[in-house]
Amino acid sequence: MTGLKRMFLILFCVCFISGCYEDEAEITLNPDGSGNLKQKLVISERLVIASSDSTGSKDTPPVTKEKVLEAIGSAVDITSIKQTDLPDGGRVIQFEGPFSSAEQFFLSEFCRDTLKLRIAPAGEGKAAIYCDMKQSGDGGPNLTQLYGMAKGLYIKKTVHLPAEVEKTNGYWDKAKNTVSWAIDLRNKEGLAKTKLFLEGRNKGSGFAVFNASGLKFNLPLKVTALPEKAIEGKKIQKDSAGLVAGVAWVSVKKKMTVGSTDTSETSDLEIGIEISWNEGHSPIACRKPVLLSLLDDQNNDLVLDRAPSLSQRQIFNSEKKNRKKQLTLRAKTPSKNARKLKNLEGYVEVITDVTKKLVVLENINELTGKESTGNNVLDKLNFKIKSIKGATLKIEINGGNERITSLYMTKEDGSKVKKRGGMGWGNEYSYDFDEDISKLNKCELEVVVSESTVKVPFSREEVQLP
Repeated sequence: MTGLKRMFLILFCVCFISGCYEDEAEITLNPDGSGNLKQKLVISERLVIASSDSTGSKDTPPVTKEKVLEAIGSAVDITSIKQTDLPDGGRVIQFEGPFSSAEQFFLSEFCRDTLKLRIAPAGEGKAAIYCDMKQSGDGGPNLTQLYGMAKGLYIKKTVHLPAEVEKTNGYWDKAKNTVSWAIDLRNKEGLAKTKLFLEGRNKGSGFAVFNASGLKFNLPLKVTALPEKAIEGKKIQKDSAGLVAGVAWVSVKKKMTVGSTDTSETSDLEIGIEISWNEGHSPIACRKPVLLSLLDDQNNDLVLDRAPSLSQRQIFNSEKKNRKKQLTLRAKTPSKNARKLKNLEGYVEVITDVTKKLVVLENINELTGKESTGNNVLDKLNFKIKSIKGATLKIEINGGNERITSLYMTKEDGSKVKKRGGMGWGNEYSYDFDEDISKLNKCELEVVVSESTVKVPFSREEVQLP
């Protein structure tokens, strides 16, 4: 589940929403790619309290200025941030700051995953800003039902562009070259406009096409232009150890239509991305490719408005031997008249090295439900024992089970209880063992405390469609 509906459901589950959350972001983009961000968050008392005991999911809105700064990272150079606690227990967080380049802002995880904004070419001499505010259609409450649960929710994104806007499906101030998109569940009028936007032709995918002739930066944006900055727990590595990513194949699936003279119809586009590396420098793992820009030759934008999966793709022994791995990237369906793709740009984040620590907890039952284990390594990862019941151990840790490379429950005689599986979501995970572990006290686990990553770019100016 993605997009607006996931946000609604997460907020609803966290705090039984009622007038819960307002988020207004205002972005100014200059011709040279620099710009400024202003944002204001209004958070209800219910969400403030509920988030203090949340699972730490990245989908939960940040409710403190420290969490806001963590989410922003290096996307914006924050010059001011103010947190005001309201008499009713709610909170207002306002912040502002510039960015020096389009790459710094638009290629950041904060812009891509939180603001859900993207900039890309839109044909000869044109560019477009895309804003994903759509509601997923894969089950769950409809918008009118969500209005009953989430009345008071208000999300608005405003962009001041450096050139004349030619067309948009947002609110348009022609005099100021400004467009905005809003989800407004504060009243019935706002609900009606929101339904029109989310259920209309573009299904909540906002766009604004503008004249790109005056831009002093190149599109599509390229990952290689990103500044090298290290962040806690994650080192951005300059030496790529010969890592290269490229387009290996393109596939347009066909689906049959029974009882029609036209027996086939173009379906989803898939692109194979192959990563290769130097001998002796095999990476640890990688994540799914991120697509930044892709058009067909009819100038239709083909990038799916979907946050990429953060789950890791293991490098298998056969792949290490061959020094290459293939990944599949999905995109929107090209036009039936399209013959080629163009302006293909993206990257694969590759994990090249990790630092691990072995931790032994001698009194795991006493730590159940506690905020701290007393171990510095685990406390930095916000590790908690949620429960031990029968043969199941439930834990919480930043990054989920991918932070844990091994975990054992140990008996008094030193033997280890075998695991038989597990499952989880976000930062919470449960381990199932072959026998009852509720009376055991010793747990040994190895955790990843830091990792080195490199974003390996791939690009093609043109690709012929099959």
